[in-house]
Amino acid sequence: MPIFTNPAGGRPISRRTFLAASAVAGVGSSALLSGCANGSAGGTSAEGGKGGSGGKGGTVTWASWANPGEAERFRQISKDYEKAYGTKADFQVVVGDYGAKLLTQLAGGSAPDVFYVQDVAMQRLIQSKNLMDFTDFTSKPESPLKLDSLYPNLMEWCKPADGSPGTYGLVVDCNPIVFWFNKDMAAAAGITENPAQRHENGTWNRDALDDFLTKIKATGKRGMVLEGGFGPLFSWMTAFGGKTVEGRNAVFNEDAKSMETLEWIWEGLAAGKITYSGTLPKGQGVDALFYGQQLASCQMGRWILPNLKKLKFGYDIAPFASEDGKSVASTIVYTAAMGVNAKAKDPEAAMYFATRFVNKDGQKARLSGGGNAVPATAGLDDVVTEGNLPEHGGWFADVAKAGYAIPPAIASKATVGANLGTEMDKSIKAGDNAKTFADKICTFINNGS
Repeated sequence: MPIFTNPAGGRPISRRTFLAASAVAGVGSSALLSGCANGSAGGTSAEGGKGGSGGKGGTVTWASWANPGEAERFRQISKDYEKAYGTKADFQVVVGDYGAKLLTQLAGGSAPDVFYVQDVAMQRLIQSKNLMDFTDFTSKPESPLKLDSLYPNLMEWCKPADGSPGTYGLVVDCNPIVFWFNKDMAAAAGITENPAQRHENGTWNRDALDDFLTKIKATGKRGMVLEGGFGPLFSWMTAFGGKTVEGRNAVFNEDAKSMETLEWIWEGLAAGKITYSGTLPKGQGVDALFYGQQLASCQMGRWILPNLKKLKFGYDIAPFASEDGKSVASTIVYTAAMGVNAKAKDPEAAMYFATRFVNKDGQKARLSGGGNAVPATAGLDDVVTEGNLPEHGGWFADVAKAGYAIPPAIASKATVGANLGTEMDKSIKAGDNAKTFADKICTFINNGS
């Protein structure tokens, strides 16, 4: 899948579009969504006769960001859905600045009935009353989805930041970042126990990671690249027992364990054991370096698996190194959600489409057979162990269960979400030490809106 730079949220757009791509990657069209054809019975028609009994009939329009290939596959989803339920489903691709165009459509009354919602956009849409609350619909016996079937640790950003009741988005699926590594490069560097073996033995801690990076550096190759954005940096802090946020405030500048981790990263940068992605030569992306065996590890999600399958070197994953060396560390899990327009023309049809799209059957249909994302619901671990690629793919599910989505301190502040990566990049490139960096970034987050 192509990688396009997108500063929103401080990470490449591929990490926003992995959910879109994973919805259909490697899946036969005839299977798509049909697994839940019998998932609802009974029910009542929406007001005014719209929709059909039990979620059949009616009309729904839905939208997401997508490249041409993804858009074509999403249109196939619509065809499959219509065949299964008699509901006319029309997919619309939003090209360009997705968030801005969606807001324009909502303001003008031309927005689709159902649409993907970016993590940094959710709170604005909730506050402007543009989204329907899923609580009542999903509590009905005939609902294809119950809210508690989705991992609760990934759903907080879909609720109002002020603590009021309601759930306004459904996590579509997810992508936890893990420690991908090149087994061949590790062996060539004299590493007798690779990160996966270390984790299995309960010794995958900071000392083991430091040993990995030191030995790789001695070979003249790169061991690890710290990517921009809050996700990887927050993940290392929380992996080693630190606290990054408390409510709507960032606190890592005052947290001893977080600062200890930042100091360790800054020392690694100075020693050349870690490279900051913002200093890489133009055209040298982290994924490309990993694919080209110039980088021994990368901290990414399952979205790189389709590309890795085409390559001829040994690769595997481990959770992030942890404080005790044996726990599955709590790290960032990238998510997007499905929302329903508060002014949907056919509310019942829209609700049924959204809940079927993200329920267990919907996720299994979308992610099986080579998908590049991870289920956000229990009971689908077999999806990430298909073909035994990577060898320890089952850990994707463990990391998803233990991790966290975008923190409230960022999700609740649109300007922070949009500009945080830029602020972090400026501080690192300015040569700020770890404490100055932490103070600057915490101040930016806490004073932002």
